[in-house]
Amino acid sequence: MDLSTLKVLAALFIFLIGLLGALIARRMMTGDTTRPAIGIANCFAGGVFLAAGLIHVLPDSQDDLATACPSLDYPLFGLLACGSLAAMIVIDQIGHSAMRRRGRSDQIRTSAISAGVLFLILSIHSIITGISLGIEPAGVAAMALLLAVLAHKGTAAFALGLKVREVTPGGSMYIRQMVGFALTTPLGVLIGLYLMLQLPESDSAFFEGIFDAIAAGTFLYVAVFEILADEFKEAQQVTWKSIAMGGGIALMAVVAIWT
Repeated sequence: MDLSTLKVLAALFIFLIGLLGALIARRMMTGDTTRPAIGIANCFAGGVFLAAGLIHVLPDSQDDLATACPSLDYPLFGLLACGSLAAMIVIDQIGHSAMRRRGRSDQIRTSAISAGVLFLILSIHSIITGISLGIEPAGVAAMALLLAVLAHKGTAAFALGLKVREVTPGGSMYIRQMVGFALTTPLGVLIGLYLMLQLPESDSAFFEGIFDAIAAGTFLYVAVFEILADEFKEAQQVTWKSIAMGGGIALMAVVAIWT
């Protein structure tokens, strides 16, 4: 089975994982019995994303840009990653500023804005990550990216599903919104795969370097701001969360031996 077929199958599997996370969130909206386990799983995913961004994706971007632009004597990969991270922070702050302007008198609208901001940020991140995975020509590196995506897609859909369910009255509307989110990463994978197949090798390396750098910035944002900061605010399961985070980092560090 060639790499392109594997990526298409991976896109389908990512969609199913995202949809599963959304369906679990819908069923468990009235309970909180799985929260400790979800927190530990989130920390593992945060460690995977943190290490994937710094150990895999950002160095790959540096190598690809150096190959595509050998005369460029500037750390463009770092600038793009910083810009991507900063853009995600700005988008998040704009949304929260809108929430504060609404005030506490309209809790439903405030919750809707919060859900909308989270939906937008996670969707942007998912599309960029999918493109980075789809355009990756090396099989082992693509599998490392896929592992990072799978480690987070289900829990991200679960967390987003809890937010969306609070402000979505009808079950059909909830399903449509969450199916849309589940499709974001597969859409990115197909876009990246198309670019990999259509572009000349030199151009492919350039665009892969660009998207890898942008993806690295979104990886760091999601890991630090959306996962680890929130999880470690709670003084519960700190030891297990730390072990899970370290396990995610260690796993990606071991995978780096073969990439």
